[in-house]
Amino acid sequence: MPKEYESDVCEVCNDQQASTIPSDIDGVHQHCPRCGEFKVSGTANSVMRRGLGKEKRARLSGWVREQNQAGVVPIITTDNLPKILERPLPSVAERATALLIEADRGLNNLGDRFNIKDPRFLAATYSSELKDVTFLLGLLKEQGLAEAKEMGGGCEILPRGYIRLDEVVRKRPSGSSQGFVAMWFGKDLDHVYSTGFEAGVFKAGYDPIRIDRVEHINKIDDEIIKQINASRFLVADFTGHRGGVYFEAGYALGLGLPVFWTCRKDEMNELHFDIRQFNCIDWATPQDLASRLSVRLEAVLGPGPKKV
Repeated sequence: MPKEYESDVCEVCNDQQASTIPSDIDGVHQHCPRCGEFKVSGTANSVMRRGLGKEKRARLSGWVREQNQAGVVPIITTDNLPKILERPLPSVAERATALLIEADRGLNNLGDRFNIKDPRFLAATYSSELKDVTFLLGLLKEQGLAEAKEMGGGCEILPRGYIRLDEVVRKRPSGSSQGFVAMWFGKDLDHVYSTGFEAGVFKAGYDPIRIDRVEHINKIDDEIIKQINASRFLVADFTGHRGGVYFEAGYALGLGLPVFWTCRKDEMNELHFDIRQFNCIDWATPQDLASRLSVRLEAVLGPGPKKV
C-alpha cells in the first residue's frame, strides 16, 4: 500500500482494510484487497452505511471486481446502487467458473498454486463467507478442474482446468454482458449517462462501460478498440455530433455487433444522412432514454445474463 494512502475499513465489503486514495470527488475513492478499486459518492456512501447487510455487500463487492476486470473503476451512486443490488446472483456453475478464472490470474507458470483464502475470491464468486468459496472449490474438484493441496489454503489448477479456461476465454466475447456506450463526454451529459444510458443498460441485464471510466495505460484509440471488441453491443449517442462516436459505431458495425442508435430529440435534425436510415431512439429526458433503451435492448438481444 502506498505510504501516502490511508488505511480504512472498505466502504463496500466492510470487512477488509482498504487504502483510501486522495480524490477530488464528493465521496470516497478506495482500493480493497477483496473488492478492488472503486469510487462511492457521498450520498451513496451514507445509504450503504445505514442499510447494507453481508449478502448485499457481497453482491456489491462482486460487481466492483467484475468492473475492475473489464478495466473500469466503477462509481457507485444513489442512481445505480439499487440497480446493482437488485441484480440476481450468478448461477452456482457461473460462480465456480469465476473462481477458476480468478485463480488463474496472477499465476506465472502452469502448476503454480493459489490460496483459496485470499479475499479476492469472495468478491470474484459473489460469496459472503469463505465456506461458500470452499464449496465452489469442491465443485471444481468433482469436475477435475482444481483442488486443494495444502491445509493453509494452497490450491492448484489441474490440467483439465487449464483446458476449461481456454474454452471459456474463446467463448467469452460472444457471451459478453458488456455494452459499450459511445457518447459525448460533455459535463451536461454526465447525469444523462448515469440516469439514462447506464440505467437502461443495467435494467436490460447488461453491464455498461464508458471509455473515460476505464483505467488503462494504452493509447486511447487502442483501448477503445479493445473494449468494443470485448462488448456484446454498442450504444451510439449522437447528441453533440462527436466524430469519435461515428467512428466507434462504424467500427462496431464492421465487427457485426448490434448498434443501438440514440440522439437527444432537439438534435435529431442534425443527424448525418447515413445515420438517419437507422431506427434511432430520440430521447427527451434521461428517464425516457433509460426506459426505451432497456426495452429495445431486450427486444433485439433478449434479457441480459444479469436481468433481475
